[in-house]
Amino acid sequence: MNPDQPIGVFDSGIGGLTVIHALRQLLPQEELVYLGDTARLPYGTKSHRTIERYTLQMGELLQRHQPKLIVIACNTASAHGLPALQAVSPCPVIGVIEPGAEAAVQHPGAIGIIGTLATVSSGAYEAAVLRHDPTRTIHSVACPLLVPLAEEGWFDDALTDAICRRYLEQLPPEVATVVLGCTHYPTLMISLERSRPGTRWIDSGQVTARAVDHLLRGSLGYRTAGSRGGLTVQLTDASTRLKEVGSRFLEEALGDIEVVEI
Repeated sequence: MNPDQPIGVFDSGIGGLTVIHALRQLLPQEELVYLGDTARLPYGTKSHRTIERYTLQMGELLQRHQPKLIVIACNTASAHGLPALQAVSPCPVIGVIEPGAEAAVQHPGAIGIIGTLATVSSGAYEAAVLRHDPTRTIHSVACPLLVPLAEEGWFDDALTDAICRRYLEQLPPEVATVVLGCTHYPTLMISLERSRPGTRWIDSGQVTARAVDHLLRGSLGYRTAGSRGGLTVQLTDASTRLKEVGSRFLEEALGDIEVVEI
């Protein structure tokens, strides 16, 4: 594997740009390719078989760029499609669930998980947390309305506050650490913090970026060029507002977007 090959990142939509943002901050020299399946968003309401099929298709599209590593920047696809993609991919593949669970158990007490219906119903986070600490108490809440709010760009809005509060009230008071089990959710942090002050939030994008750094430090290797790495953005559909909202996810101008056929 050539260390100068890019890192491929994909998500069901544009939420995975929060992972790209974390990677750009931690590993600015790396070349990144982002693929968002905006034509088939959301994954979180679909069946295991459909999500697994979509995951394999997205991995195949990314292989056109000959990546040295693929990051599934989607909790739902990580929960339902990671083993299938790992089995066929010529390069290593990691998801966002294991890094998030590992980070959560570093803190004492009960752990809360918020995510899409498909992620929560899979039990993947619970299994990952219990692998690290079998004694830990876990409370999970499905929050299906948060992804559409994020995709709409309603990051700081009274309606978003009310919906976040409604979901977070389902977590018992003793939960002090909550894993953001969807890469869209960090964009809603203002509303989440207002709805549950004093909570420790685990951003799966940030901890996944650290997991990528660990892999590059090992066998995969860092890109050798000293210049800032480029970012290629490909989507399966591009709406008129997507560039504006995507730039807010990425926290920088999104640049050119290429629409690719599935």
